Amino acid sequence: MNYKGYLKVTHLLAGVIFIGLVAWNLYFEGEFDQYREPYSGSDFQDRQVDSVSVGQDTSENVNNNNAENNSNLNNDEEAAIEEERVGVYGVSSIHPLAADIGMKIIEDGGNAVDAAVAVSFMLNVVEPYGSGIGGGGLMLVHDPEQGAVTYDYREAAPLSGGQSFAVPGLVKGMEKVHQELGSGHENASWDSLLAPAIEAAEEGFQVGEVLHEQIANSTRYVQFDEEDAHIRELYYPEGQAIQVNDTLVQQELADTLAVIQENGAAGFYEGEIGDILQNRFEFTSEDLTSYEAQTTETVSAELGSQIVHGGPSPSSGTVVVQALQMADQFDLQQVLTDEEYTELQEKLTEDGITDRDAQLGDLMNYEEHQHQYIHLITEITRATYSSRLDTLGDPEFETIDHSEFTTNETVETLLQQIYDNNNQASAGETAHLYDSPGEQKDSRLTTHFVIVDKEGRMVSATHSLGQFFGAGRYKNGIFINSQMENFSDNPESPNSYEPGKRPRTFVAPMIFEEQDQAVLGIGSPGGRRIPAMVFQTIMRYQHGLNEDQETLSLQEAIQNPRFYTEDGVVHVEARLEEEVTTLLRGMNYSVLEHGSPLFYGGIQGLGVVLDENGRVEGMYGGGDPRRRGSWQIEVEE
Repeated sequence: MNYKGYLKVTHLLAGVIFIGLVAWNLYFEGEFDQYREPYSGSDFQDRQVDSVSVGQDTSENVNNNNAENNSNLNNDEEAAIEEERVGVYGVSSIHPLAADIGMKIIEDGGNAVDAAVAVSFMLNVVEPYGSGIGGGGLMLVHDPEQGAVTYDYREAAPLSGGQSFAVPGLVKGMEKVHQELGSGHENASWDSLLAPAIEAAEEGFQVGEVLHEQIANSTRYVQFDEEDAHIRELYYPEGQAIQVNDTLVQQELADTLAVIQENGAAGFYEGEIGDILQNRFEFTSEDLTSYEAQTTETVSAELGSQIVHGGPSPSSGTVVVQALQMADQFDLQQVLTDEEYTELQEKLTEDGITDRDAQLGDLMNYEEHQHQYIHLITEITRATYSSRLDTLGDPEFETIDHSEFTTNETVETLLQQIYDNNNQASAGETAHLYDSPGEQKDSRLTTHFVIVDKEGRMVSATHSLGQFFGAGRYKNGIFINSQMENFSDNPESPNSYEPGKRPRTFVAPMIFEEQDQAVLGIGSPGGRRIPAMVFQTIMRYQHGLNEDQETLSLQEAIQNPRFYTEDGVVHVEARLEEEVTTLLRGMNYSVLEHGSPLFYGGIQGLGVVLDENGRVEGMYGGGDPRRRGSWQIEVEE
């Protein structure tokens, strides 16, 4: 072939490749849109102020007179975050309207469970992309008299064998928890708890920045039938995402919620709404009516004077509990040189810490040790994520002994893996840690809230649709979930697909208990990063110090920059000091400044301060500015 012939072939191939790339981009653009960086500009620091200002309380700060026996609760009258104040009940939620209604339910006589039901339905209205009646979730409830319990209303594969969408569980979950643990107060009836969400959907609410961005990012992902073109106009007036400060009215959602309000869960799984679910989302009547929410024990472990509770399999509470145990039992002398360990111990002595040996969490507070802290937290996260692949699945289908996950033997085995590989390159592939299509996507999904009532009852709950806006399919106010993609591709996995089975999930609502009282509830959205972000934030809260070498408040711990390591790349929210970056690169890591707030989750939390007799003395909260989280606490008059 002569030169001109080669040139023609080259041009032809280039044209084919170009057309292929354009077609490929158009085909997948709707999905990729969801993962574009939302509002990652320079106003992040300003948003930190916005989030903490939502906290409402007129009481005085509580003295930290129980600090020695309560290392996880660091309250001081001179705390840098002024808004962290005492109270007797509170709500921490990603959206202030949800926090408002939760507070009102408790104020009017309801308990934390009643408030959780109202908050859940309100979040469906104000955050339709993150959770709702088309999805499911997990709720931990701690009662001072009865202890901790898990309510599992995770979506399940249809019994009929359908594999497009999972059967939603949220409505049956809310009905079950309300019937079993609700207060029974006349102001907290099922009808009363749904009324605020129905009103907000009917009358509309002001669109915020996060909702606007998620609607904009999902322009091609969310699909509406031709007969629902008028509904698309609500979210995309004149073809553009509804703007910040505009009013979003969702009448069809209000109508569907009204049916649930009048008829309970049966109104959703049966009748007209049940028919819609069958016709639009390919469920059978048996798929819907056979679904049941479940009550299970928590996965628990002792950490000092406290007990930490997480959700059992198929959720990832086990991952966080194991990670905290590993950090608590970590022997730094196994990984630091004698010189490094002695230097760290001397620094602690200089800072007035003389009553204990150096701990893993201490590394975060000294610049010369930060690269080691990042490396070791990465290794712990890797070990617990890897362990889950062979151990976590639906207990209704798999033989799972949750007590084995938190034994000293299990923790020591995981730690030994790190000791044996100390200072070896951790920049290897991590794709093997995710064995389902859903886990392999870079998602920032779900929502989390924490509620504490006047009796000290605590709720910590995480709800999800799978991806943002679920599977991107809509009908009658329902965005159906995408949870079927969270089953493993490996037929030998405990998370392999079976009809009726619940797929594994990264959600990890947590509750800490001390002296039979719930003292901290915490959790986060964030897809596969949820356990890592929750673990990291708890570590920061337990061990972190500010520039004045003072312990961090919960709000400060939440606001502190986070990191996440994957495939040898350390994604950092804020630029590291050059020396830290150099040392990490010397361990074969790459360092990438990745400033997208939603990438690092959206931690929400509430904590309770106890006096020396175990009585509730105060309360404090934290909301994540990355997702404009809010929290409120009140003193009972």
